[in-house]
Amino acid sequence: MELADDKKLHLLYRVEPGCLGPTGAETIERFCEYANQQITPVYFAGYHFVPRFDKTKPERQYSINQKLLSAPQTQAYLGHFKTSIDDFEEQLDELLTEAIERFLNR
Repeated sequence: MELADDKKLHLLYRVEPGCLGPTGAETIERFCEYANQQITPVYFAGYHFVPRFDKTKPERQYSINQKLLSAPQTQAYLGHFKTSIDDFEEQLDELLTEAIERFLNR
């Protein structure tokens, strides 16, 4: 099933440098580029990974067609695809963890 880009859920995921260890701040930008290339999103979503240098911004930011969504709006959207926000984020976190392991060659 293919979904038009303007109908997809887009997730801006701000990745903490610390997830890459003590030298994470030095490699987080390269890791985000790597993650953007290596992590394949589900058909109804798109992901964009960026470093999280500003702690005042949320870790995850959802939108559709550049319109920001609240948590209930995001949950309603995901409900159309028979998933919850918790399951969606858990699966993505697992993919991100695997990408970190590969990036760090563990």
